[in-house]
Amino acid sequence: MNFLEYIGGYKGLLIELIKAAIISIAAILIYILCTRGKRKRENTVKKQAYTDELTGKGNRYLLYSDLDKLIDQNKKLSVCFMDLDGFKQVNDTLGHDMGDELLKAVAKRFDEVLPNNAKAYRLGGDEFAIVVNNVSSKEEIILMLENLKNNMNKPIVLDNNVISIEYSLGVVLAIDDSYSRKELINYADNAMYYIKEHGGNDYYFHNDSLKAKLENNIKMETDLKKAYENNEFGINLQPRINVADTAKLGFEALLTWNHPVLGTLDAAYFILQAEAMGLTIKLDEYVLNTVCRKIVEFKEKGYENVQIAVNISNKNAYKKEFVEKICDIISSYDLPQNSLQIEMTGNIETSKLETYKMMFEKLKDIGVDIIINNFEIKQEALELFAQLPIDEVKISSSVLSSEKIDDNVFTDLIDLSKDLGYKVIVGKVNDDRKLVKAISSGADKIQGDFLFKKMDENLAEEVLANYGGYRLRIEEVIINAKKMYKI
Repeated sequence: MNFLEYIGGYKGLLIELIKAAIISIAAILIYILCTRGKRKRENTVKKQAYTDELTGKGNRYLLYSDLDKLIDQNKKLSVCFMDLDGFKQVNDTLGHDMGDELLKAVAKRFDEVLPNNAKAYRLGGDEFAIVVNNVSSKEEIILMLENLKNNMNKPIVLDNNVISIEYSLGVVLAIDDSYSRKELINYADNAMYYIKEHGGNDYYFHNDSLKAKLENNIKMETDLKKAYENNEFGINLQPRINVADTAKLGFEALLTWNHPVLGTLDAAYFILQAEAMGLTIKLDEYVLNTVCRKIVEFKEKGYENVQIAVNISNKNAYKKEFVEKICDIISSYDLPQNSLQIEMTGNIETSKLETYKMMFEKLKDIGVDIIINNFEIKQEALELFAQLPIDEVKISSSVLSSEKIDDNVFTDLIDLSKDLGYKVIVGKVNDDRKLVKAISSGADKIQGDFLFKKMDENLAEEVLANYGGYRLRIEEVIINAKKMYKI
């Protein structure tokens, strides 16, 4: 029997084996193709997860991932955090589409000047980051930043709009010292905010002084959390004098923190951190409840004409739940009509104007007066306020210099406020010249250390109890000041 005759007897088996082999090969090919497609899809998803859709740059998650890898490899590096100064104004005046185009243009500027060992990221909004790998010296980073500054100083033209870019940039170097990812980010961010607070449009290196400040902030944050739990907050009251009728006395409630080590701290010392921590809603509610109880207490003791203003954070004011909460708090007390005022800073966003209007109308419906603080001294702000149902505007006398350069600006703002139908409070009256200028310019109310310093609740009650004598002295001070300035 030859070979062909031999295998012929197994023809059926061979055919089955060939079929099985073909099926196996096909299955392998299909698996390879599916796996390749799955990997491609996974890579696409991964790329999307780590890429900023608008600029094409890496996003915050890629920054974190890259930093972790570089730290694990003990690389010498530098991290920069950058924030565009005035970007909100571009969005408000030219629109969000133009704002997006500006962000893309800024991302392209990075491509033009950053060295090969540097990588840019967009963290969100108008915030960017730059990571420089294999850094040899601080001078290398300074050269890069100077090149970036020169490039950024060139205006960007978008749809016939010439836009000048200004920015604040914080830098941390990890050459001689090793840092964790969190430390690198915190230090760069801290340096960025330092330069922003000191004029902006430049860069600043993290240093030991800023490190100490950051550590203090972290400690302060821990203390703030405990402070609310331990009921360490309180209020001071600063009187407001009614010029036309000095018999009427008002107050502004000022939040304080009775720190167990540092003593009594004004809100200016901690309010920004409290705001960043999301504590201001609780603090606003605390002050509101405290003041409402104090008004009721004053009323029960016969001081019924007292009016107290409570400051509310702008960040909370347009939140529906918060507005409903403060309306519920106020309505739960038997307050005399218009004995409570809500005071807010004047940095009201145009886009949220209708929301503020609804809030103010709700508050006025339950007998609350509205005060807007215009301490930035802007005419356009007053014109914006005209669209809102407010009662009083508060203007700072700090614009009045000893050389009297800005006296006309101050007087014009008071005139405009009155033309728009507002009563005017002049704050920060700390000397006789400012007192006289406020009165002669038509201020309705005056507040400041020259007449009354802020005081605790007990002393405020003593002032009310003995106000007859205080009133005579106040009127005497006003008369003497007018004589001094021949008004």
